[in-house]
Amino acid sequence: MAKKNPNPGGNNLLIVESPAKAKTIKKFLGGSFTIKASLGHVRDIPSKGRGKKALGIDIDNGFLPTYEPIKGREKVLDELKDAAEKADTIYLAPDPDREGEAIAWHLKEALHLPADKTCRVTFNAITKRAIQDAIANPSEINMNLVNAQQGRRVLDRLVGYSLSPFLWKKITKGLSGGRVQSVAVRLVVDREREIMAFTPEEFWRIAALVSKTEGDKSPFIARLVKWKGEKFALGNDTACREESVKAIAEALEKEKYAVTAIDERKVKGRPSPPFITSTLQQAASTWLRYSTDRTMRIAQQLYEGVALDGGEMTGLITYMRTDSTRIAPEALTETRNFIEQHYAPEYLPEKAQVYSSKNNAQDAHEAVRPTSVLHTPERVKPFLTADQFKLYDLIWRRFVASQMSPAEYLTTTATIEAGNGVFEAKGRQVKFDGHTILSMEAQKKAKKDSKSKSDDDNDTDEETGSEESDKDQILPRLSEKEPLNLNELTPSQHFTQPPPRYSEASLVRTLEKEGIGRPSTYAPIVKTIQDRGYVRLDRRRFYATELGIAVTDLLVQNFEGIMDLKFTAGMEADLDHVEEGNEDWVKLIEKFYGPFSEKVEYAVKNAASLKGRPAPGGEKCPLCGGDMVVRYSRSGAFLGCANYPECKGLIAMPGENASSGEDGEEGELISCPQCGAPMIRKRSRYGDFLACSGYPACKQTLPLGKDGKPVELPDIKMDCDKCGKPMVVKMGRRGPFLACSGYPDCKNTKHLDREGKIIELPVVEGEVCEKCGAEMIVRMSRRGPFLACSAFPKCRNAKNIPGLEKKKKADGDESDEGGDGEDSESGAKTVKKKTAKKTTKKAAKKTTKKATAKKSTASDEAEENESES
Repeated sequence: MAKKNPNPGGNNLLIVESPAKAKTIKKFLGGSFTIKASLGHVRDIPSKGRGKKALGIDIDNGFLPTYEPIKGREKVLDELKDAAEKADTIYLAPDPDREGEAIAWHLKEALHLPADKTCRVTFNAITKRAIQDAIANPSEINMNLVNAQQGRRVLDRLVGYSLSPFLWKKITKGLSGGRVQSVAVRLVVDREREIMAFTPEEFWRIAALVSKTEGDKSPFIARLVKWKGEKFALGNDTACREESVKAIAEALEKEKYAVTAIDERKVKGRPSPPFITSTLQQAASTWLRYSTDRTMRIAQQLYEGVALDGGEMTGLITYMRTDSTRIAPEALTETRNFIEQHYAPEYLPEKAQVYSSKNNAQDAHEAVRPTSVLHTPERVKPFLTADQFKLYDLIWRRFVASQMSPAEYLTTTATIEAGNGVFEAKGRQVKFDGHTILSMEAQKKAKKDSKSKSDDDNDTDEETGSEESDKDQILPRLSEKEPLNLNELTPSQHFTQPPPRYSEASLVRTLEKEGIGRPSTYAPIVKTIQDRGYVRLDRRRFYATELGIAVTDLLVQNFEGIMDLKFTAGMEADLDHVEEGNEDWVKLIEKFYGPFSEKVEYAVKNAASLKGRPAPGGEKCPLCGGDMVVRYSRSGAFLGCANYPECKGLIAMPGENASSGEDGEEGELISCPQCGAPMIRKRSRYGDFLACSGYPACKQTLPLGKDGKPVELPDIKMDCDKCGKPMVVKMGRRGPFLACSGYPDCKNTKHLDREGKIIELPVVEGEVCEKCGAEMIVRMSRRGPFLACSAFPKCRNAKNIPGLEKKKKADGDESDEGGDGEDSESGAKTVKKKTAKKTTKKAAKKTTKKATAKKSTASDEAEENESES
């Protein structure tokens, strides 16, 4: 709803979400504007306490949520409140979607902003024109959008806080269930079962390499499609038996080949529409190998602005959370002018290309596009990081190509007969490249023409029966009844393949197709199911873990409605109706919660627990020989001794913790280098690692590299110089180090360099902490050794080692003495000159900042080293 600008010329406050966005917008508004950032949401439903208090929702009073300031946002709210009291007009400018509208409403409520001087402004791009237009046309907060977001938040809290305790009781503590995440896991689990149940079928193909008898004798491939009038393909018994195929091949070797029909057609390849959120995530996964989370993080940076020529902050793309392919008229005009100026006339179509969005699209924003096509990738490349450039280049190419003329192809199908066999040769010739001049496919093909198609488009020949290898071959000019030479005849054996595992791209594509989630939720969904340990990503493919399968099965058995794809999609549609003002969010929750709470109550009482089931393979305990049972933790599933706690033997769940091979098959379990017991994959806050299944008798662990394989640690055998116990090699945040096996009684550690050699720290005696009087000890940081208080963490005092800087300087001076005097003098002048150039205002500020933070940095690093020990 439009709103009159209360006082456009007064003292104005504009609140956005991020400091980066605030920095960019500040360039476009005058001195009468103060720009502040809320750092995202400022209030949320609390999760402390027990029972209904922890729920944070008054079920008996219209599902009224309780909102409290998010921890750490109190200071931000105080600063915003002070700024709001001094302002004549307050503009609330979070992102233009449900989430942003909810943030604007929470700001208004938390800061107690008066309605008469508060406005809501939205913009699809962070450009000077878009910002000034937004300020000139303020509106009121759209409560339909707020209620749709509030309804989703309450619904997700009710589902999560009901399903999670149920999972704790039936499987293990620390698990979580959710309305959308659980359905996403089900997709991966169902695909896992399809693959496990798949039975491959054998079939054969016969390819003939033929050529003309006269003229252009370039050979081309023809495929056998019929034998004795029947289709030669999967399903035909003749094509599925090696003996019959070889007999056919022998017969065809003796036949004469001739063209019997030629079909030539002109085909147009139309450009793809500009990106929406889901297609951007899919393309970035396919072409750049970016995760959905990484893609959205980089896109946010491009949207909020980067420093271009002269340091001016400029937003490079429009808002990146959208399901609409709509394009602003001024953007279309600019793009068509750009194509006209930079490409031949035939690349510009007579009319602008218009793309329709899907039926359930909210269509609140434009497509993801450059804010200006004049910001070409080449022009902005010097100002972008490598990741930013790659993603921007992808967005720019897709958008400009979407407004170019279609590509034109001449497709030819030649029918060739040889005795009882009928062959087909297909070819395609590019007549006009059109929009493909900018496509990523063309770029990749130019670099690696021989490389197979993308992993995410892996419907292999065996699955579809199509022939990718020769579809783009160029056929020579052929005529009917023309004889051909047979150069080679090749029968080849094939097997049908199971459906491919989901990649991030294909999972997002499926979520979008099924109506599960919305543009702003795809990346969090994909990240959450990995963080929970329900799926693992291996070689860019999702595998369902045993824990994920167990959780899914339990939820499907007891909450079929919640886990149904249609229900989840239907709930998203209902929330859309709330946004449109056609449904009341409270009534929507009431209709859902009554039956749901009854199911939860019944399931808690009657559902069978999955704890303690017998091991599927009848495995025995490696310590006592007793039976093993299936157990779960937040890190996954494992086999534990049934005699626990008397016996603490455990081994890896077969196939659960092994790393996958190149072909996706499970690899062998890794044995502990200390005791030989199987190693189990576990997860800590620093990532996955391998731990010995003989714990606590053996505490050996192995870090995992990015490839999922154990990192080899240096083999160092020595005793602790403080207590005499053996030292063991461990992995810290900054690499391997030696730690006393007597920890925590002895906390002695020794640092290792990149070659695995021990770094001897300088000996400093008699240094006392000037703050608490405790002894100062030598510790190691990224920048080298330093003195830290031994009373850490109670006292965090840290300082440089006396005389160390002088010693370093002296060592450096000595190394220079060997050079020629004249050269040394010249070199000194050069160094001075370079130093003078580098000492700009910015560098001076940076130096001052570093000096101020030096002491606290040393203290922080002391804490890091203490925790690593």
